[in-house]
Amino acid sequence: FISTFSESAKLPTMKAAVAFKLIVLSCVISLSYAARLSNLALPLDTRNLPLLTGETHVLQFQKSYYFYFNNWGGCKGIDCCPTSGGCASCCFTKSPFTDPCVYTTNHSVVVYKTDDLQTFEYLGEALPLSARPEPMIEFRPCVLFNNYTQQFVMWYESRSASDGSSQYNVAVSTTPQGPFKTTVTNVQMDGSGRIGDYYIFVDDDEFNTAYHVRTGFVVQELSRNYTASSTVFSTFSTPKPSEAPVMFKRNGLYYIITGTGCCACRGGSTVYVVVSEDPLGPYEYLGEFASNQTHAFDPHSPYNYVTRSQPTSTFVFNDKQVFLGNQWVTASEPGQPRNQDLLFWAALEFTSTGNLTQLQWHDEVDL
Repeated sequence: FISTFSESAKLPTMKAAVAFKLIVLSCVISLSYAARLSNLALPLDTRNLPLLTGETHVLQFQKSYYFYFNNWGGCKGIDCCPTSGGCASCCFTKSPFTDPCVYTTNHSVVVYKTDDLQTFEYLGEALPLSARPEPMIEFRPCVLFNNYTQQFVMWYESRSASDGSSQYNVAVSTTPQGPFKTTVTNVQMDGSGRIGDYYIFVDDDEFNTAYHVRTGFVVQELSRNYTASSTVFSTFSTPKPSEAPVMFKRNGLYYIITGTGCCACRGGSTVYVVVSEDPLGPYEYLGEFASNQTHAFDPHSPYNYVTRSQPTSTFVFNDKQVFLGNQWVTASEPGQPRNQDLLFWAALEFTSTGNLTQLQWHDEVDL
């Protein structure tokens, strides 16, 4: 009787212990990621609307992330894959593959705020048409916070609608949401790189030095207030012509990701990676990390590259280096509008020696 009583007395205790372990395990599983994002659907903002997307830059300021998108408008995206040259060839300049949204002067920069990559608050237009001094085509916004001036600084490419010539303009604001006002036009740059696609990286050194990297490729140090270039620059190259540079720092090494030419094309580009111990180089080529290993290359296929996107930004979230790409010509909303094209999210993974591992396609990613 005593023995029977002892065993039965232990039973509730054992059940409680098992239940407690299950609760702890559940908590551990639920806390293994802070955000889950889809590569097949856009996040919804607090108005229950899909994000307006386009070329993207992400600014981390204090505990929040600000997503700046170049809003090209709601024209239907153009699929160039059926052209003789394939997906990445037509650049929307010849009928019947012209795109009425890409080369127009009505682009604007919109901004969203999020603390957790789950709740996105629409803050409006950060760079409205009225903030630009001339009717030109605006591309590729990039926003930084300058500790020295305590201002938010936005660079953007400003391209002539008549002859295609480009320049870099700079706008400033006292708040991350703007509105930004253009204060500098036609910033003078050194080197032979193209005035066009670019990225700006801010180092964590004593002066928070900023580096402008543009297609060509030229890495150029900016002035202390981030509104002008300095005369300090270097160059590097990739095995094939590429564009869309994105720069970041990890464990004391400086990485630059680029993608092969894509003209906002369906299917995106490959990913080249170079690395250096100094932001100005010299840079060592690490390899190519986004080709679809199970798919023979076909210039007319949108599945040659596993990300199906072109690099657009990178940032750190939950101790992970996040890669963000534009999946051009993928909108599923009625009319397939350009400004509803999907994003591609991935957590970059590295080897023990600092090399990048091959990127993979995932329908969802946990960050």
